[in-house]
Amino acid sequence: MTSHDVLLATIKVIQRKKDNFKKIYVMDNSAVGSFMRLVFQVDDLGKKIKKLGAKPLYLDEEKSIKIDFNGEVLDRKIPIPKILYENLIEDKNKNTYINIPRLKSHILAEATISIKNQLGLLYDKEKMYKHHLIHEKVVDIMNVFQPNFNLVDATTTVDYGPMAVFPEWETPMNLLISGIDPVAVDTIGSYLIGIDNIKHIEIAAERGFGINDLKQIEVLPSHKILDEYKIQLHHKNIPKTLPQTIKILRGTEKVCKTGCSFLDLLFIWFGTQSELKKCVVIYGKGHDSKELDHYDGPFIVNGPCAVKELKDYFQQRSKKDNIEVYYINEHLNIAAVGTAIRKAFGISLFDLTDLLPCSLIKVAFLKILAKLKGGKFAMIK
Repeated sequence: MTSHDVLLATIKVIQRKKDNFKKIYVMDNSAVGSFMRLVFQVDDLGKKIKKLGAKPLYLDEEKSIKIDFNGEVLDRKIPIPKILYENLIEDKNKNTYINIPRLKSHILAEATISIKNQLGLLYDKEKMYKHHLIHEKVVDIMNVFQPNFNLVDATTTVDYGPMAVFPEWETPMNLLISGIDPVAVDTIGSYLIGIDNIKHIEIAAERGFGINDLKQIEVLPSHKILDEYKIQLHHKNIPKTLPQTIKILRGTEKVCKTGCSFLDLLFIWFGTQSELKKCVVIYGKGHDSKELDHYDGPFIVNGPCAVKELKDYFQQRSKKDNIEVYYINEHLNIAAVGTAIRKAFGISLFDLTDLLPCSLIKVAFLKILAKLKGGKFAMIK
């Protein structure tokens, strides 16, 4: 998550430097599995924003309108928050859109900076749509949404992102990176974390959205500062092991790095939060049913490839064996995976209260309120 200090300081700078704005909105659509009213509870962020005279905007509660992105992946009309259509498309010349991502490596998208951050403009269902083509998808978003300014929070970075599962994965950098061209900004950001040839940055440059040639990018005060601050982050070969109780069976024919493989990191994280019972997790294409016969489950079958290939097998096996199977049809649906994990391991919602920014009662109240306001989000059940 972007540093609250950076976010609040940005509001203050705008208020000092500009006298012709009517309203400052702070907006986002949280990662699948949460909702914005809950996110703004973290360290009372919502209250702090309001205290400065700005307004939190819960994009997951906004009315929708379908638009055409004319994209390779976003190849059909996609619902987006109507308020974005009105202010960042119809009246884009009357408004300023500042994009404030945090600098992180990303095990699916290689890095998440300005371009990838715009996935937060979509509702949960659309975030999950064709997630295995995330590189092309986030560039498709640029067909419609292009920030006026990008301000990257590199005060601290995250290794093996998107989440810092372990404290040592968070590294101080003490930098802010800013610019009008999101492709150039991301090129600088990726250089600083030592990750080259990021696919979505290259695609964005090929489609004419900006410059990704480091030599052609003007850097202030000079290019020398880049090597002074450069570190090495990673987006593959996670150095932590899965809990011993978890067996992951990956397809031998196909495994999408940009989709189902996120489950490895998710189970490593769950293992730091709770003692996990035994479970077999299956994703990708190309599985040997004879190998599956050796396991009693419970089974979590994730992604369209694995579900299509193995559903008949498990249905037939269920007729003779008392097995527990959870199917998740999307490549990446953290809410559904979290629900399956909770049920498979017998974890009560009350056992998860330490992960919440407020009491479980308040979470329930906020969720009901958000749904009454039209909330469109997926949560762990």
